Amino acid sequence: MFEKVAYRCPRCGFEISEQFKDGTSFVCTACSGAFRVMLDEKTGKVAFYEEAGKELPEPLYLPRGSIRALVGLAMAVSCWVLIFAARDVPSSLLSLMLTILGYYFAFRTKVAAASRIYDPSAREQAPLFLPGGAVRWLLILGFLASGLYLYARGGMKQVKYFEFFVILLGLVLGYVFGRISARGRGSGLYLLVNHVKGIVVLAAAALLTFLFVSGLYQQAAEHQLAVLCAVLSFYYGSRI
Repeated sequence: MFEKVAYRCPRCGFEISEQFKDGTSFVCTACSGAFRVMLDEKTGKVAFYEEAGKELPEPLYLPRGSIRALVGLAMAVSCWVLIFAARDVPSSLLSLMLTILGYYFAFRTKVAAASRIYDPSAREQAPLFLPGGAVRWLLILGFLASGLYLYARGGMKQVKYFEFFVILLGLVLGYVFGRISARGRGSGLYLLVNHVKGIVVLAAAALLTFLFVSGLYQQAAEHQLAVLCAVLSFYYGSRI
């Protein structure tokens, strides 16, 4: 048994002052979070992990992420229809699509087991009852087709389309690169590549910051700025 003056609730940060014993449970009086205690009696270190609570239904009782998938696909289809119809795509829609695509390629979610300890073998129902990764691949193929069509008819000469597809390309390439390089995780080459990526992205970010803050970005070519932004999106996409 080990006594410490104060701990903090992992969920809400509320200060907890009580005596803990390994394997016991406690409920935070502030947020009602239920936790089990893991205690190393030799060092006195204490860890909490959240116990399974009541599972709340997802919106409309669809699999987790289905609403996001529907919204994302609806906006993507709107974008594709406008491109293939040779109509102008509003800048606001392109900006929104980068936000949505950033979610699918730059953020990683983990499936938690009942005890809230992350289990790499756990599986959950994919959004919209589709196979895992289906929404991501629909977005990739849809924008690949629309991008090629736009390029074929000279639409990439418009700065907003060039910027969008270059930044998107950086994000997707980063995602693919991250998936491939993850196979060598922990190796010397993997660590070296990570360090190089860090140096390159920091240099690109520093250059962009200088250009924007100094006002020199107005003299730089829009295509050059887009490529620098794509370097940053590549890094975010590659972080698995």
